[in-house]
Amino acid sequence: VVSTQSTGVDVSVLTARLTDVMKRRGWSLLPSEFTKYTAGFIEPGSSPSYLNWTPLCSSSKDNSPYVVIDCVDTCTAPLSLLSKEAKLTFHFKHPSVTSCNLPGECGFILKTVPSNAALWTVRLCTEKEDYLNESVHFHEEIRAEKIHLYFIRPFSNGELRLHPISWLGWLNSDSAAEQRDEWENTFSFKDSSRFRVLYKLNT
Repeated sequence: VVSTQSTGVDVSVLTARLTDVMKRRGWSLLPSEFTKYTAGFIEPGSSPSYLNWTPLCSSSKDNSPYVVIDCVDTCTAPLSLLSKEAKLTFHFKHPSVTSCNLPGECGFILKTVPSNAALWTVRLCTEKEDYLNESVHFHEEIRAEKIHLYFIRPFSNGELRLHPISWLGWLNSDSAAEQRDEWENTFSFKDSSRFRVLYKLNT
């Protein structure tokens, strides 16, 4: 996540406050995968500072109530994809599905629903018709309210830049034309960039 606004934030204080809030409210820790992510705050005329994710993440994948699921296809032009109706396919067998003999992979499809207004949405496909001639099939155990979609851009040092889907959706709106042009001229995406889901398992 990158903020280019003037924040005046002491990142070490922010990390401590977030950690305290998570403990007091009983929030679940993020998957250990998130220690690879960077959250940068860029002040004009100074070097960026980065949020330390480690205190907010579990120490292993075994004790996390979340699972990270990559989109089957990579994407080097997320704004172009989100400007039209498109399907994002994910392979995922829910732990509650103990036996499955259906053809193809267990998983789900998210369909983009673009809009000229800042009301851009993504729909979880749940009908059989949505999965005709697709490589995945759907189980009703998958719930839309447990899905958090975002876009990742990897770096050569193993870190991942996270772009919230709400931000990408807003950039596609008519009111964000100037910011969209700046964003597209600033960022480039490698072949390994893709959409990703953070799915909350039943606890």
